[in-house]
Amino acid sequence: MKDKESIYDTYFEKQKELNDEKLHIWLDYTLFSWRWWLGVALILLLIGLWIKFRKRESTDRLLYTGLFVAIFSSFLDMIGDFLGLWDYRYEVFPLTSNYLPWDLFLLPISMMFFIQVKPEINPVIKALIYSALAAFIGLPLLNWIGIYKPLHWRYIYSFPILIVIYLAASYIASRRKFEKL
Repeated sequence: MKDKESIYDTYFEKQKELNDEKLHIWLDYTLFSWRWWLGVALILLLIGLWIKFRKRESTDRLLYTGLFVAIFSSFLDMIGDFLGLWDYRYEVFPLTSNYLPWDLFLLPISMMFFIQVKPEINPVIKALIYSALAAFIGLPLLNWIGIYKPLHWRYIYSFPILIVIYLAASYIASRRKFEKL
């Protein structure tokens, strides 16, 4: 039986080989492909829309909320990828297993916009609408264009998770501690 150190050494060597292979695949097939450019354009478009249309007086509060969404969704994405529930192809950056335009830009920015528009509407209703759009339109669209591939996952599973993320983000955004003294 191998000792613990040699087991870890073997694992890390295999991991390094797979990372090298992933980098070569990314350089040969992903970088500068139309799907790669789509991800880059999505990032730039979302940042531009955020800068132009955000409520300026709510910038700090919304950015804090967006940071929560980005961290939480990235964490869940890493778990799902690790467990083999789904896979992303055509990453903008090859160093992650997440699709960064989705986790760091689309989800946070779209949630920030949803939160700031019509704030008088019940957050549960907005969460249901947002989650339905993301789970049943956004994810299938990513699948259709070949960026997202659900392996052991159904879109309906994302629906309640997105509801929880949205409601948590809405709660964070509504805290009074963001008001100026």
